[in-house]
Amino acid sequence: MWSFFKFELKQFFMNKKNIAIYLLLTIATIFYVFKIVPAYDPIEKVDSDEIEARYLTRQEFMDSLIGKDMQGTHASVYYAIEIYSFINPIEKERLTALEEGDLRKYADLTRDWYYYTNAFTYKNESISYNPGYFVNNNRYAEEDAFYAYLEQAVRYDAYAKADYELSLELFEQRTALQTLERLLKGPLPIVLIICALLLSIDIISKDRRHPSIVKGYPISDWKKLLVKMFVALIGCIVLFMPLLVGFIIIGLQSGFGNFNLPSPVYAYHLEWRKDGKFEMMTLGKFLGQSFTLLFTWFMVIINVVLLLSILFRQEMINFVAGVFLIFGENFYFSRGVGYFWDIHNFPTSYIQVGQIASKQRNFYYTSKQLDFSLGLQLLLASVFVMLLIMLLMTYNKRFKLIR
Repeated sequence: MWSFFKFELKQFFMNKKNIAIYLLLTIATIFYVFKIVPAYDPIEKVDSDEIEARYLTRQEFMDSLIGKDMQGTHASVYYAIEIYSFINPIEKERLTALEEGDLRKYADLTRDWYYYTNAFTYKNESISYNPGYFVNNNRYAEEDAFYAYLEQAVRYDAYAKADYELSLELFEQRTALQTLERLLKGPLPIVLIICALLLSIDIISKDRRHPSIVKGYPISDWKKLLVKMFVALIGCIVLFMPLLVGFIIIGLQSGFGNFNLPSPVYAYHLEWRKDGKFEMMTLGKFLGQSFTLLFTWFMVIINVVLLLSILFRQEMINFVAGVFLIFGENFYFSRGVGYFWDIHNFPTSYIQVGQIASKQRNFYYTSKQLDFSLGLQLLLASVFVMLLIMLLMTYNKRFKLIR
């Protein structure tokens, strides 16, 4: 069995297709590190000029009303005075904290600013969120801004109480670990799972090129399948090597961050005006849950390829089925659909591993039942069922790896 493992491992990493996948991922990582990361411009950032402009504009408005006869003034003016009188002192203190370099005080004030600003902006036709949320005709801009403001309030609350050194890079989520967090909530899981599919797609069909060699190993088909699965899983883990290099480069440029940084979790059951709608998770726990789901998805994809390779012996079928599985959620994904459908019972609903760990997907689906534990159970159950089917098939002479 050890000899077959070494043979499979050598075949896997000498496969030109696999080498090309690793090379393309390396090029993509380099491009991201040196082009995308420096150009990263978050909507919620530390911008003293923006704070000052907002403060001065509002203060000028209030100063212009001093001594004026307010009789007959529109109600919206009184509303503006009430809001600005409350929020402008906080803005001024934020500016002062930045000028003095007191980042802990800035974090404490900014937590309040986000919470209170959200309270008088949400569902208010007279006041709008940051225009950055309204680009590309986003139908859900206000909801996304509502989510982001409450999330920022929880982050800054954690920063204000932190026992580690604070920085502007940390506030804007530019550190290496925070960049990884953002990627795991974005396209990275899909990219890596597609790579896993492409790496493993020919792991059985390639044996047709040298059937006599494979038949020469005196082990059962079941053991051969287990070896192939393990080799493919090792190949998927190697995908992280180029990412590790990129992680180190980002860390040297903007800092690495630490595993105790906040990673807020959306809490469907909480009332936002009272409890803030978010619970706290450490970044270390978030990464642990995200990578656990990601590795489980690797196992699902690999076993789908192995099972279909035994049944149909066509790489194209493996590819189509794998793509359908990876992008299957797109067929039913819609904001709020979780309120009507039991989408939490579909394994495909857990493909966005970072959004599952942070429960951001719960917010999109309007569902409180999407959960890391449930997703892990569904995916592991899928792997177990496929392994059981393959075990039974290996005892049937109709299904042979090499005929």
